Amino acid sequence: MNKIRFFLITSIALSMILTTEFYDLNHNGLWDPGEDLINNKQNKFITIGGSVTEVVFKLGLGASVVGVDASSSFPKRVKDLPQVGYHRSISSEGILSMMPTKIIATTDMGPPVAVKQIKNSGVDVEIYNSPKSIDDIINLIDDIAILFDVKKNANLVKDQMYAFKQEIDNICLKYKKPPKVAFFMNPSTGSYSAAGANTNANYLIELIGGVNVFKNDFHRYQKVSKEQILKYNPDLILVASYSKKESASFHFLNGLEFQSLKSVKKDNVIDIKMSDLTMGPSFVSNALSILNKVKIDSK
Repeated sequence: MNKIRFFLITSIALSMILTTEFYDLNHNGLWDPGEDLINNKQNKFITIGGSVTEVVFKLGLGASVVGVDASSSFPKRVKDLPQVGYHRSISSEGILSMMPTKIIATTDMGPPVAVKQIKNSGVDVEIYNSPKSIDDIINLIDDIAILFDVKKNANLVKDQMYAFKQEIDNICLKYKKPPKVAFFMNPSTGSYSAAGANTNANYLIELIGGVNVFKNDFHRYQKVSKEQILKYNPDLILVASYSKKESASFHFLNGLEFQSLKSVKKDNVIDIKMSDLTMGPSFVSNALSILNKVKIDSK
């Protein structure tokens, strides 16, 4: 009887493995966000856009990804995958030469001619709105989870995000007043490109309870003068750079002209990674990590 029962259980389990495209690798039956699910080896996905790539991997589908675009930086192992160019300037020939079974991208994918060629090739293409907020990230997670029937995985990923968001909110409640914040991209001596409204950096600032000092001055990024920075005198400066040679904060912390800034006096000039601006599931946890480095004036 035990042998018959064992045979039946084994047969059912094998049947499930053969008929299910994805299943959990974790032997205890518990799946953790980002853990790979075994996939059908015939799947060959190309993901275009850092947010889409991160969601696909976070939902456990990374084992099927054979190529990514240059804006994809999370998880770290995507750097070992072939790149198909930058998401706004892709090459249809390069992508199609990899013979993907599915292409997953955001509306940032371009140029239009290349997108049209890919769509006309007959390859299955899924294009989602590029997320601009946490709600948009949640929607993207749900949409991709529905596509691959991994909605339970999506709920775990979202629960993680909500937990990190609650931690951020709890810290922000301790502010005496919202800090004035400036964000600079690739600063250099005498050249300071600041984030205005409608940028991921502005949303990051608001997420951690700050006020972007340049939000009402311009949209996107714009160069500002030393005098403007001194005038606004931000409590916190966030800086990101493509360069790996030196910390971007060097231009503020070691610049004699900026020694009077509140942010410099309180050592509140913080380097962040470019990937911290990617609107994927880790956006909230990255924001929390940044916030934990900020020296807060508490109530």
